[in-house]
Amino acid sequence: MKKITLSNEIKNNLKKEEYYTEDQFVSDVKTYINAVKSGRILYTVTHVSSSGMSRNINIKSFEGSMSKGHYRNYFTMLRVMGYKSADKYSSNIRVGGCGMNMLFATNYNIIHSFYRMGFINKATCDVLAQRVN
Repeated sequence: MKKITLSNEIKNNLKKEEYYTEDQFVSDVKTYINAVKSGRILYTVTHVSSSGMSRNINIKSFEGSMSKGHYRNYFTMLRVMGYKSADKYSSNIRVGGCGMNMLFATNYNIIHSFYRMGFINKATCDVLAQRVN
């Protein structure tokens, strides 16, 4: 695995977050990757625009055991990566596009971003980019 390299965009976005650090970002990325690997990630379309050209998506994972656990939200990590907030009162991101499975496309783009940053290798990227629960 190559060295983790954060882009200038991510570094600048991290500076804008008052209570979110680079270490927290790295931890969230690793947790996200493990959640995708183990099938604990949940993608939910919460709204489709009237034109059908954009969707609001909530991405979270279940952390814990079957008897006790919680849902972890990845909103801040995604915002640092450049995804736009759906609105100021929710933890959803807005993605644009139509004519394809936007949940698949979003996961595909996120996983490939992690590959480019050095969190995963090419073989892992190829497998995880295809997983949407």
